[in-house]
Amino acid sequence: MVLLMSGILLVAMITNAYMQFRDEVSTMEQVLKVRAQSLGQMLSSVSIDALIDYDVSKLNKYIQDVTSQAQVVHAVIVDTQGESLTTYLDLNDFYIQNTLGTLNDVDSALIVSELEKIAELVSYKVPVMYQDVMLARAIVVLDNSEYVAASVAKFQEKVLSTLLIGLFVGMGIYFVFRRYILRPIMSLSAGANRIANSIFGDEIKVQGDTELTDLAADFNQMSENLELLIADRDSALEDLGELNIELEKRVQERTVELQALNVEIARQAMHDPLTELPNRTLLVERLKQNIYLARRKESHVAFLMLDLNNFKEVNDTLGHPQGDRLLLDVASRLPTALRQSDTVGRLGGDEFGIVLPETDAAQALQVARKILESLQPSFELAGHAVSIGASIGIALFPEHADDEASLIRYADIAMYEAKRSNGDPCVYNPDADNYTTARLALMNDLREAVENDELQLYFQPMVVLSTKKVQTVEALSRWEHPERGNILPEEFIPLAETSNLIGVISFWALEKSISNIARWKQQGADIMVSINLSARDLLNVELADHISRLCDKYDVDPDMLRIEISESVIMSNPEQVIEVINNPVLRQLKYAIDDFGTGYSSLSYLKKLPIDEVKIDRSFVLDMMQNAEDTSIVRSVIELAHNLGHKVVAEGVETEATLTQLELLGCDVVQGFYFSEAVTANALLDMIDKIEQES
Repeated sequence: MVLLMSGILLVAMITNAYMQFRDEVSTMEQVLKVRAQSLGQMLSSVSIDALIDYDVSKLNKYIQDVTSQAQVVHAVIVDTQGESLTTYLDLNDFYIQNTLGTLNDVDSALIVSELEKIAELVSYKVPVMYQDVMLARAIVVLDNSEYVAASVAKFQEKVLSTLLIGLFVGMGIYFVFRRYILRPIMSLSAGANRIANSIFGDEIKVQGDTELTDLAADFNQMSENLELLIADRDSALEDLGELNIELEKRVQERTVELQALNVEIARQAMHDPLTELPNRTLLVERLKQNIYLARRKESHVAFLMLDLNNFKEVNDTLGHPQGDRLLLDVASRLPTALRQSDTVGRLGGDEFGIVLPETDAAQALQVARKILESLQPSFELAGHAVSIGASIGIALFPEHADDEASLIRYADIAMYEAKRSNGDPCVYNPDADNYTTARLALMNDLREAVENDELQLYFQPMVVLSTKKVQTVEALSRWEHPERGNILPEEFIPLAETSNLIGVISFWALEKSISNIARWKQQGADIMVSINLSARDLLNVELADHISRLCDKYDVDPDMLRIEISESVIMSNPEQVIEVINNPVLRQLKYAIDDFGTGYSSLSYLKKLPIDEVKIDRSFVLDMMQNAEDTSIVRSVIELAHNLGHKVVAEGVETEATLTQLELLGCDVVQGFYFSEAVTANALLDMIDKIEQES
């Protein structure tokens, strides 16, 4: 009986110690998981900027900071496919050393998988989110062995103390039992069983004034103390739980605040404040990343440069707020023509950049045309329906360049080429790049040709349909290169504009034209010369004085000279063109709008200009007989010009059928190969006689 009672008491006390041990281990595990979660969320929040920048060194620094903390075995950031984005390992850690000894491949993500198999370790995974998109996962592994070992040691101490107490109590019971009656012993045993079963509050009653009575009192006191201790423990655990909840809540709130702040800072730094599209910085970074991926996959990347046509006119006419409204509307339309994997951003002003991953030239052209189609519907601005087009240049990796800066520059060059080609998307062509070696060499040859007076001026007759007479000729520059032969103006005039030679060539052409007007007059022929001037020529402050000196030098009336200004030049800055033409000297000249119909003219500006002729671009005249749309355009231009009081000149007349059609449409003047090609000044009068005789 004594042994049984002693055994029961011993088991009860050991059981109680084990329950306390289990509760402590569970509590410590929860605390460790909360800590792992907090570290993972902290690592997730600070890693967003480094992930956006793809800064592996910064990510490794964050990993090192986390790993250096107590109980942290390992930390890693993996992408959405589970591949490691960080490489830092604490090689001094026991678990890391053992894991590396069993693996052939030192991969941080693979190490995490092996560590998660160890019972003493706790891991937690936190998604790294950016704009509702998961960029990666942050994983933190903590060592729970220290807590477990401490709890085990404490349990062992309790067990040892319980064994000692049990032995002492057993001996006491055995001694008392031998000396006293069994009832007090049974009472004490029953009380001990109640205490062992965590039943407190029932008083052990022993009659008499013996040691058993005192023992019963001690048991009663112990029961009371244990009850108080259990209550304190439960209260402490409850407080700890509430504290953990509050701590977790604060950590979550702070994490949300930090994430929101980081997102806002990243958005402001990487996005255009007006359109909310990626700015130049982010767009260049996206292009850089896609070039890197394309290099690994041996794929293509296309970069599109888009510039709005006539945007300045919208700003000048409707005001900058409506210009901003137009940019917002354009920004909303552009993504509709793109894939989710594509990136569109605003480079500045009315320029947009578009990154197309895994896209070749043909696919890029298809996307560019789709973009232009999305911009075709008119925009509603201040109660006005405004139509606006765009010019798109395309550069490709790896065909044109292998870095983002060169790709952007080449796309910009192609974009300006698109502007010169009536708006069709243009893929970068090294031969059209003014800064290639060949172009630079040709530019140098042009400079020498100008200095050595190697250029020639030819003249093409313009026939008045009503009289079949020639009253005006157009001056056309020619360059006979000593090695390349005849170089067309379409090739060397743009070179001259980019090299500041256009002014020299234009002043040379003006003098040749005016001197020949004087010579032809001496030969009995009053021939007006029509000469093309560029935008740079019009802005030359010496233009008026130069023309005045030449007219005085050769005794030529200024009204014998007609200046041809392209429609695009006029509409690029109409107010300034009007101001230049209103110069007292320049006001005496005649003026014609060249290439009419290819741009976007405003009738209000046409009425303000001292224009006496409108020249229909040859691109509409050449296909008149095969294209009804071109015929409609020619008819509309003739009617519009006549309504404004201007004569109409049709370029590119090469067949009798075209000539007949133009006569039926009411065209005033024609020029083209049907009558004559451009000839020298010496041969001009004979050519005019031939034309008038045959007509």
